[in-house]
This record gives sequence, structure tokens and C-alpha cells, in this order.
Amino acid sequence: MKKLLTLMLAAVAATAQTKSLSHAIHAVDDLDTTLAFYKNVFGLAGNAQDFANPAVPLLTNAPGVTLRLSMMSLPGNMRFELTHFKGVERKPAQAKYTDPGAASIVFYVRDIDGALAGAKKANAPIVTTGAAPVEITTANGKARSVILRDPDGFFVQLVQEDAPAGTPAGIVHRVSLAYTMESADATRSFYTGKLGIELTGSAVYSRDAAMLQLYGAPARTEFRKLTGVIPGPPATVEFTEFRGVPRTKLVMRVRDPGAPALCIQVNELAPAIAQMKAAGVPIISAKGEIVDFGGGTHTIFVQDPNGMNLEIFERNAPAGGKGK
Repeated sequence: MKKLLTLMLAAVAATAQTKSLSHAIHAVDDLDTTLAFYKNVFGLAGNAQDFANPAVPLLTNAPGVTLRLSMMSLPGNMRFELTHFKGVERKPAQAKYTDPGAASIVFYVRDIDGALAGAKKANAPIVTTGAAPVEITTANGKARSVILRDPDGFFVQLVQEDAPAGTPAGIVHRVSLAYTMESADATRSFYTGKLGIELTGSAVYSRDAAMLQLYGAPARTEFRKLTGVIPGPPATVEFTEFRGVPRTKLVMRVRDPGAPALCIQVNELAPAIAQMKAAGVPIISAKGEIVDFGGGTHTIFVQDPNGMNLEIFERNAPAGGKGK
């Protein structure tokens, strides 16, 4: 019986494999203000629009909420959704970089000094100790990097890196994602075990002084990382666990300004959510139920082990037509 149960759970896990990353999400206090920041500082444009889907209150478990958003197209086919919820009470919050649930979008830029000057002109708070780029070691060798905050306190990391030949012109030429985790074991169990996103990394903690300066963390702090690639348009994702420094997990509602989220498409949604419920994963959407979003899309919000919101959806061809 135990062997049969193990095989059944493995079969359920297989159906939960991630199909693709749809987009990263960042809830904002004022959409026009945040859009202007990304356009003026990084040359990244987006169009604000009302999103009048009646399923949004159910999906976000926020009766009466309305949504205005901008889906920004970034280099490498990455998409970054800025969401501005209205009609309900909201509670803005900001994490320290070392707090579980903190989120960062990483922009690889041609000229970090020029980009940083633009950020300072826009009064963006600089997180990195000394408010200037530091030299760090990356997978591609040495690079200069700095971390700042956007108008909502969301972290933006800049990394100076030469753009490959043929890359379209622009301040930003590549994008990746970075998050702070509470526990490497729990994070790997969730993303690899339940979503099939392979995360790997050393169990050894580091005290790399340059990285701690980058994070604005005290010298006594230690950290370790997990990295992986989310399929789709492939997106590199990094999770960092800190110790030796006080940490407060950032747990925010979908609608709260500053709240990060990921939107991931899976092959089969119902068994994926059933497995998560059985494992005690918090379900955010109303009544813990999958929401019919229309057009063959079914979706639900859950919470990952680090307190971050995660929208998981399945898209099938609508009756009589083709899916997107």
C-alpha cells in the first residue's frame, strides 16, 4: 500500500510540471508613477489599461476590487506586470533584502553608471552600502552591480554586462529574477517537488564581502543560494537564504503595494493544486477554489514557503476555437 501511494503521488507530481513562466508581478501604489520610473530611468515602456475581468475579486480573494495594470515587455521575451488594485483597503510594505519574501528584478545593463545616475535623479533609494556599484563574481565572471528600490520599494538590481552581438539597443539588454527565501530545503521542495522547476545550489554558506555590500547586509551575515531556469521564454531565477541577521518574512496580500508574485502556467492545474493542498500549501483565492478566468483559462493564487504569492494557471482551447 505504501509503495502504491508513493507511485500515485509521483504520478500527481508529474502532472504538475511547469509549462512556462507567464510573467513576474509587482503590485504598485500608483501605476502611472511606477510606469514613469521604469520608462524614465531604464527606457522600459508600458501601457496602462483597466482590466475588467469579473473573476479578479475571486482570484485575489478581495470582494469589490478593481484592477488597472500594465504588462511590460522586457528583453528576452520576459514580461513584468505592474498591478494597481482599487476599491479596497491596501497596506503597503517593504522588506529588507535579507527578509524572506523580498523580490528583485535584475537588469543587465550596458552602462551601470548612467543607469544609476538616472535612478538617483528619480530619487530611488540605493540599498547597496556606499550607494555605488561594487565588483562581484557572477556566472560570467567579474561584474559591477548595485541594488536600488523603485517607487514601491521593490528591489531592482543592476549588473553591468556586455550585450551579445545583435542585441537590440537599449539600457537593459537582459533580465532575470531574484528572491529571498526562508529555507533552501522548503523552497527546493516546493518549486522542484511540486512544480518541476529544478533548483540547485551548495549547502555551504558564504560570507562574500562584496555580495554583502551589494545587499546592504551586515558583515556578520552569511548566505547560500539556489538557482534554476523556469521554462517558457526561459527565465533564470535565483533564491538566496540568509542567516546571522534578523529576518522578518514578508507576507502580503495580492493587492498590497509592494507585493511581488510569479505567474506560472502548468500542464494540469487540478492535480497540481490537489497536491499542494495535501501538503498544506496556503491557498489565497476565494474558498480555496480554482477560478474560471474565461477563454479556457483556469487559475488560482497560492503562497510559496517564503510568503510570496504565486498565480498558477492552466490554459486550454475554448470550445469551438483555439487557445492562445
